[in-house]
Amino acid sequence: MTATMTEVTRALITSHTYGYLSGTFGAIGIVLLMALLAEKEFARASASARLKTWLRALNIAILPLLLMFVCVVTVRFLVFLFPGLR
Repeated sequence: MTATMTEVTRALITSHTYGYLSGTFGAIGIVLLMALLAEKEFARASASARLKTWLRALNIAILPLLLMFVCVVTVRFLVFLFPGLR
């Protein structure tokens, strides 16, 4: 057991199937991405200099989530096209 992954976390991850975990983490990531993109649009509409700084910080948070979204959609699409990949 490592310091970053407790035994409870390990048991939770290994007790569920791949489909359940990928769907859950994918959905959480997509909802978070949508919330950050909405927040970015609100910051962009504002004229405040402080929010312009916040806009740059949001770009840093959005990029990895956007890449994750592309990966999730690509994998789901490939599994749909080629059912033998499961």
